[in-house]
Amino acid sequence: MVEETPLEVYRVESRIVYVKREDMCCRNFGPPFSKMRGVYKHLLRLKKEGCSTIGYVDTKVSMAGWGVAWCAKHLGLRAVVFDPQYQDAGDVLPLHRKKWEQFGAEIVPIQPSRMSIVHARAEKIFREKFGQKAILLKDGLPFDETIEETSKQWRRTAERIKPRTTVVVVGSGTICAGILSGWNGEGDIVGILCASKLVEKKQSSILRRAGVLHGGLFGVRLQLVDPGWTYTEPSLSDCPFPCNRYYDLKAWQWLVENINRLEGPILFWNIGRNIDDGEE
Repeated sequence: MVEETPLEVYRVESRIVYVKREDMCCRNFGPPFSKMRGVYKHLLRLKKEGCSTIGYVDTKVSMAGWGVAWCAKHLGLRAVVFDPQYQDAGDVLPLHRKKWEQFGAEIVPIQPSRMSIVHARAEKIFREKFGQKAILLKDGLPFDETIEETSKQWRRTAERIKPRTTVVVVGSGTICAGILSGWNGEGDIVGILCASKLVEKKQSSILRRAGVLHGGLFGVRLQLVDPGWTYTEPSLSDCPFPCNRYYDLKAWQWLVENINRLEGPILFWNIGRNIDDGEE
């Protein structure tokens, strides 16, 4: 992992926005995906505990399967990626499938449905084929190690620029929980949902995982915003840096549209970026 990713500066209208390029956290052809900081440490712990086979059920736009295969290759683990057979695979899944193969994952086709149903089907297949000691990882890779590693990165960055507003995309909420875990008591955290969810339920989950209170004299100031996106709907907004159109770009679009309402200094936490065919 890259110990300290770049902190870049961009201008939006007349305002300065700091962008933390956590999409650049992986070396050696790993995915441009900041969650890998914790995933690598989590899988290393599983290996030390005796696990030799790990599995994951991927989605149409996630980089998680690529990340699991990449970590497994470097750690000497066997990786199994369940591949839902969508009628329309979209523009990124074919590229991600190449990454699964590149890093030696065993690919198991599976019928698509709601994630809970697909995961249950995969669990049955996985247990029958690989036994009880093999571990099928949770959807979204929501590991405590990722919260811990993100907390360290956010504290280090906040010491440099002392942001009054931090904007971050929210999917599983793991990265947002990491930022909150490292919160220094000043400024606001704004989480932009990449897919419509019950805001209060998601907020409670993030706060619980971060181990913090909300509001009041000592509570964090977290605002979750649901712009109404569907999960596989991309943002088509312009962006001056590489940004994942299914995740981070939705948050960047919101930031640009609301820039004059945000107190500065403003920090945008860029979790990931898309890749094009042929990019390593």
